[in-house]
Amino acid sequence: MIHQKQNRMQRMVRAALLAGCLSLGTTAYAGITFQFQYGDPAGTGFLDPIYGASRQAALNTAAENFSSMFGSHFSNSATIVLTANAQNDPYSGTLASASSYFTNPGSAGFNLGEVVRTKLQNGIDLNGNVADGVVNVNFGANWELDFNTPPAWGWGWYPGTHDFYGTLYHEFTHTLGFSPVMTQSGTSAFGMKDGSWSTFSSFIVDKNNNPIIDPHTFVLNQGAWDTGSVGNWGEGGSEGLFFNGTNAVAANGGFLVTLYTADAWEPGSSVSHLDDRMPGIEGTLMSPASYAGPQMRDYSAIEVGILKDLGYVAVVPEPETYAMLLAGLAVLGAIVRRRASVITMG
Repeated sequence: MIHQKQNRMQRMVRAALLAGCLSLGTTAYAGITFQFQYGDPAGTGFLDPIYGASRQAALNTAAENFSSMFGSHFSNSATIVLTANAQNDPYSGTLASASSYFTNPGSAGFNLGEVVRTKLQNGIDLNGNVADGVVNVNFGANWELDFNTPPAWGWGWYPGTHDFYGTLYHEFTHTLGFSPVMTQSGTSAFGMKDGSWSTFSSFIVDKNNNPIIDPHTFVLNQGAWDTGSVGNWGEGGSEGLFFNGTNAVAANGGFLVTLYTADAWEPGSSVSHLDDRMPGIEGTLMSPASYAGPQMRDYSAIEVGILKDLGYVAVVPEPETYAMLLAGLAVLGAIVRRRASVITMG
């Protein structure tokens, strides 16, 4: 009878512990609410009389599911308004693009007015009634628009289908500030080299962990930028440019995180993505290129680390969940001690 009571108690505690663990894994936050303003000419793109409704539905589905994914990692929430534009160019190498809008603070520093990031982190709307950013989608590509249908891999003559949702998750992340907002020559968003820089750019370093932008004078090291920003992935990733945020480096096993630097500068790609040729980074959401077939739809530990370094607040378990776990562990510990004492005495 005693053993039956102990077994029943153990089952109850295990159930409580399991419930606590499930709560830890599924805590949900409000996330981001996206609103879209369609900028296409009447009868085209997202406003096409035949395809417009399904395109808008797919974009909203991507936004809602991205918000859930983001909310599983971070507690920041706000309503973000994006202008949505569509193209129809089957010959373009660009599937989609997106960016926050920016404001100029008028002084030097890592203080570029990143509208989306500022709104999510500080609750301040730098743009007022104007949209917070923009997203562009090329519907000339062969998209899979059904969220639950895996995109087809390309093979031989068959081009396959592109993952609309993985691609949009990637682009939405750029609006959060995952970009240095720098040109090939090293100028910032407002055409300045010694002025207002993005937060992301404050973490860009060379292979020796030397900042590309001086953190005191905010002057660009032009030589280091020119050398590292193109064609220097060689030697197993030891050259090029890197991200040195504390959280990202910790997630990368203590190593600097390699940024993508192609043999020739690629606008919108160079230094704005992770270098997926490096071990541990391949296949991540923020890789520079997307191929036909299923794509990543969640952040890796490194990407979570980068966003934490950019100022996003990671989710934490609710206090009552901790209390449940601690209480369960205490009771389970008492049972184990009780059983041990019985065995010792017997």
